[in-house]
Amino acid sequence: MARVLSRVDVDKEHMKGWVKFMVRVESIYKKAKDSRISKGIMPMLVPISDLTCKCPKIKPERSYLILGRERDDSPGGTVSGQLGVTQRSIVIEWRDEWDQRMRRFRRRARKCK
Repeated sequence: MARVLSRVDVDKEHMKGWVKFMVRVESIYKKAKDSRISKGIMPMLVPISDLTCKCPKIKPERSYLILGRERDDSPGGTVSGQLGVTQRSIVIEWRDEWDQRMRRFRRRARKCK
């Protein structure tokens, strides 16, 4: 789960077609062993084409559940330490009642190891 802090307009040549959001990662429910994603503030890249069609509709100061892979099709194959959101990712607005449910899923996953 991450909270969107702000939208950053980037004019760099290699970032054309992408919009950068600064997000604060508050909870990580599942990640790979070699993942570089951690709690704290990090950039999230979203294609401009997805923002123009309002999918996902990302608003500052809102929390979102982000489901996807760490290495996506973002510029340069997603530089480590950045979240890349593409059409294969799922971004939905977070609801507080999901917190308890996600903890339960995590507990079940730990028991199955």
